[in-house]
Amino acid sequence: MEKKYPSSTKVVVVGGGVIGCSVAYHLTKFGWKDVVLLERDQLTSGTTWHAAGLVSQLGPTAAVTKIRKYTLDLYKKLEKEVDHSAGLRINGALSIAQTDARWQELQRQATTAQLYDVDIKILDKDQIKKNYPIMHTEDLKGGVLMPGDGAADPSGVTHMLAKGARLGGAKIFEQSPVETILTKN
Repeated sequence: MEKKYPSSTKVVVVGGGVIGCSVAYHLTKFGWKDVVLLERDQLTSGTTWHAAGLVSQLGPTAAVTKIRKYTLDLYKKLEKEVDHSAGLRINGALSIAQTDARWQELQRQATTAQLYDVDIKILDKDQIKKNYPIMHTEDLKGGVLMPGDGAADPSGVTHMLAKGARLGGAKIFEQSPVETILTKN
C-alpha cells in the first residue's frame, strides 16, 4: 500500500521511539498541527523497546528534577486523556548513601525536589532499618524514599505519546526510512 506523504510540512520528526513521539506530541500541544513523524521500521523498534522504563523524580539538578516530575505527571494525565496505558506502576524507590559525600548529595537533591512538590522523605539509617528490617544498614549514612516513583512500559509510553500526537494533528508514518535530508534556503 502506497503512503500519502504530505507535499510539505512545518516539521519532520525522524524516529518513532519515545523521544520522537514525545517531540511530536509536545509540538501538537504547542499548537503545531503540521507535524510529520517518520519511523524507519515500526514505533519502538530502535532503542526504546529495551529501555528499563524507570520513572524517577529525583535528579542531579533542579532542571532535571523538574523535567522528571513533569514526565510522571504527564504519563498519569495522558493515560486518561488518550485512553492508552503506559503500563505505569507506582511502587516507590529508595536511594541510599554509604558515604558522607553521597549522603550530602541525596539531601541536597531531596531539598530541591521538595521545591517541585515531589513526595520525598529523608530517612536516617534507623528509619530505613525500621521500614526495611531485612536490609543491612550498619554502613549506611541515610537515604531518601520517593513513594511516587515507579516504572512504565517503554512501548506503552511511546504508543500513548504517538496517540496523543495523532489526536493533536500529527501524521505518523511507519516503514518510512529517511535516506537523505535535503535543505533549501
